[in-house]
Parts: sequence; C-alpha cells; structure tokens
Amino acid sequence: MKSSYFRIKERPSFVIYGKKGMFVKAKKDKQEEHLKLFYMPNHEDFGVDNPNEYGTLTYEDETGYHEEKVVSVNGDYGRYYDALYETIIHGTQPLVTPKQTLLQIKILEKGIAGLK
Repeated sequence: MKSSYFRIKERPSFVIYGKKGMFVKAKKDKQEEHLKLFYMPNHEDFGVDNPNEYGTLTYEDETGYHEEKVVSVNGDYGRYYDALYETIIHGTQPLVTPKQTLLQIKILEKGIAGLK
C-alpha cells in the first residue's frame, strides 16, 4: 500500500509483472461504480468495462515488444451468490470449486511473498 498527496493521477488497481511482460489495469471492474449509481444487474451492460478501461498487456517475444488491450471479463458478483445458493439448497455443482479457491489463495500467497 502506498500513498501520496503529490499524485497527478491515481495508481492502477492492478499491476502484474512477469519475466517477459506486464499487465496494468487502471480500475477494478464496473460493478461497484454501477451499484453506487443505482445501475442494477438487470441491465444488459451491468459490470461491463468501456474499451478505454480495459487492461494493457505489454510483453516481449522473439519478434520484439508488443502492447495490446485485454477485454475485461464482465463482472457480476450476484451470479456467484446465486450459484452458491443453488449449490447449498439444491446440491448443484459449485460455480467455483474448492480446488479453484485453494489455487487462488496459493497465487495470492506467492504474490505477497514476492513483495517481501
């Protein structure tokens, strides 16, 4: 976490560095922004980023350096909670498996360990 009174614009929400590239996304998905504006999930474009809000992937391969926009996955936390309800009440397959959850935790732990 970092802070500064002398920042001309806010830091990106996501910055991921790799050995041959990086990914930067300035803002999180649109869900929170839409909900604060009372723009609800019943709208077809709820949680959908505009093209200028997509993340940027910069990488190097055998032909040189490349930069490309990465289309955001549509956000809708409600789908997760609806699926969780269906799993608990009706025994359907979970949308996110325990194995996927553990993998996410491992990825986050490795990222945090890399900061130290």
